Amino acid sequence: MKKIIALGIFAFLLVGCRPVVTTPVKTENLRILSLVTAADHILSELGAADKIVAIDRHGRVLDSMQHTPVTVAGGMVSREMLKKYRINYAIIWYYQKHLAEIFRKEGIACLVIEPIRLENYPELVIKLGNLSGKKVEAEKLNKKISAAFAPLQAAGSKTKSIYIELYAPWKSPAADGYTGQILKAAGGCMAGAARRGGTVSPEVVAMAKPEVIFFVENSGSVQEISSRAALADTPAVKNKRIYPIPRKLVCEGVAPIELLNFLSDKIKDL
Repeated sequence: MKKIIALGIFAFLLVGCRPVVTTPVKTENLRILSLVTAADHILSELGAADKIVAIDRHGRVLDSMQHTPVTVAGGMVSREMLKKYRINYAIIWYYQKHLAEIFRKEGIACLVIEPIRLENYPELVIKLGNLSGKKVEAEKLNKKISAAFAPLQAAGSKTKSIYIELYAPWKSPAADGYTGQILKAAGGCMAGAARRGGTVSPEVVAMAKPEVIFFVENSGSVQEISSRAALADTPAVKNKRIYPIPRKLVCEGVAPIELLNFLSDKIKDL
């Protein structure tokens, strides 16, 4: 039975971000403080990385941000930093809304990014394209993403059981979140997925019999995972299908096509 997921997954239906302060800033004068690595990635893809003048430490996972000053740690923003880098626009996550008041007092426009899913990703691309004066590039990027997902979404293959571990033992992405959606498009389903930001029990994962296990590079090892009692009898361990995922690919909203291709490549021959 064919697995058909409507291409409307990339239609502009849901609101993924919204401005807190709408004071206009001319594109040529933009000096962005970005605390959202997904925004760093998208603006880089649009050819507007130069608009970002400061980032938080997570942004350094991207090659395009290696020379951009890291100015924020632990969500702490100072007036001195804002003035030093002449920040006039900020991009923050939904859980950093406490910073919006700081930006408001300083007269800095702010864009709040809600949890990213495939449904609202195109709108985020368009918003950042409008912000940076890259509207045409934004439309092209959305078409590129849609084209990459379409063939796999229409594929008629059996869904594979996959366990993805994040930065700690048994910490797994949510099945209906960004990573879970991309895994589904690649032909897999979460083996014992956790709630957002949570963990899953070893017993649940063992019962799901994952055929492939992924872990974040430098946060685990094939040997350690293979030695866990709960995983010893799983097909993934028996067939030595345990792979590290590049760190940037598990950042929400970063490089969706790369993540899709990475997962698909490891799953397709099962």
